[in-house]
Amino acid sequence: MIKTDIQKNSDIVNIILSNNSVNSISISMLHELDKVLDNPFLSKKKCLVISSDQKHFCAGADLKERSLFSDKETLKFLDSINNLYRKIEALPMPTMAVVNGACLGGGLELALSCDFRVGLDNSFYGFPETSIGIIPGAGGTQRMTRLIGIASSMRWIFTAEKYTADKALADNVIDFLVKKSSVDAYLDVFIKKILKNAPLALKAGKKSISQSFIDYGFTLERNEYIKTLKSKDRNEGLESFKEKRAPSWKDK
Repeated sequence: MIKTDIQKNSDIVNIILSNNSVNSISISMLHELDKVLDNPFLSKKKCLVISSDQKHFCAGADLKERSLFSDKETLKFLDSINNLYRKIEALPMPTMAVVNGACLGGGLELALSCDFRVGLDNSFYGFPETSIGIIPGAGGTQRMTRLIGIASSMRWIFTAEKYTADKALADNVIDFLVKKSSVDAYLDVFIKKILKNAPLALKAGKKSISQSFIDYGFTLERNEYIKTLKSKDRNEGLESFKEKRAPSWKDK
């Protein structure tokens, strides 16, 4: 489900998502990622790359699994995702998401928790949450707004549209757009440019930049997510998704 490529003589750790064709986020997948991030070997490495060996990077939460959760279980699951993404964000070394195919919902929130996003030319992006009656609840409203600004973030979240890699690059959601055949060489050059510099200075710089992010926004996001979680519209969103029909919103 999660593959880890750790070469003894390399400064780079590769975490490879390999759950299913869309790499949907399940409880078991979260536990595996947590184990990797808690492994002491990670502190000895200088760069982390998250990618996928499946058709898609990550299309978000496993909605079939989620549909069986109670509200309490849903919030516990959301806490697990938030804790994982904050753990990635807090890593002292540079982190990169290499995105192929779908990068949606919780998958986009995973990519946003990394320092850099490298999009392949077949990648596409979006936050579909409002189309099923909720909001991005794993830091998406916060990291996205910090990254691309208020109006653009609202457009991405309010419309629930899927965007091409070109549009994601234009909106600064991804940092680089690379052909699949060139990505290894591209990463090699980019990572070397970073790692030639002083490790202590890189860590200090990352921590200083990260501290400019005010955390109270995450609490607000959680409170607003709970409002949608307990709504009739959220139930209608999940039902309409399963039944493959247009939802009938009640604003309740």
